[in-house]
Amino acid sequence: MRKIKNFKINIRPREISRIVRKLINVSELSIDIEESVQRACYFYGKTINPAVVYETFSKDTTTFVFDNPEIPNKWVAASYYILTIGNTLKEEFEKKQDIFGQYTTQIVSAISADTLEQSKSFVQKLVISEASDEQCELSRGIELPADKYNDICEILPIEKINVSISEDGKFLPEYTVAGVFYWIPVKRRSKK
Repeated sequence: MRKIKNFKINIRPREISRIVRKLINVSELSIDIEESVQRACYFYGKTINPAVVYETFSKDTTTFVFDNPEIPNKWVAASYYILTIGNTLKEEFEKKQDIFGQYTTQIVSAISADTLEQSKSFVQKLVISEASDEQCELSRGIELPADKYNDICEILPIEKINVSISEDGKFLPEYTVAGVFYWIPVKRRSKK
């Protein structure tokens, strides 16, 4: 089991602005909203504490399997992960929900979505490095459905990254995701 806490995620204001444009359904943001995005990125960037726990299991030793049409046929190992950006973002937002104007909710949603995506990319890079050492490549990441959260928590120690599962089966903190990368052997080129 590998655990990594407080790795660095850069808040990307341009990406946050792009997501906010989609959320509020406009082609361009006003200068005021752009400034709000900039200030929010700076403010909330200090509150995000990403952490991940992950483990790789060979196909014959994994105890956790789920049905999904995206699972590759010839996988030899699977790297399961649970990652979170912590609860501080939500706590700070709840203290004053309009601190950055009328679109603060959308800005916070964009920040959480982008930082979770960057965190997944960070984990993927770590696992790619491990897989390439074994002459394997990775499938694209597959996010686990909520009905599998209890199952994955049987194989990964979520308490190490301060994550738990609520009575209704959701992760706490809210900004937490679980997924898997499958290892696929790289075909060797024949020598001529």
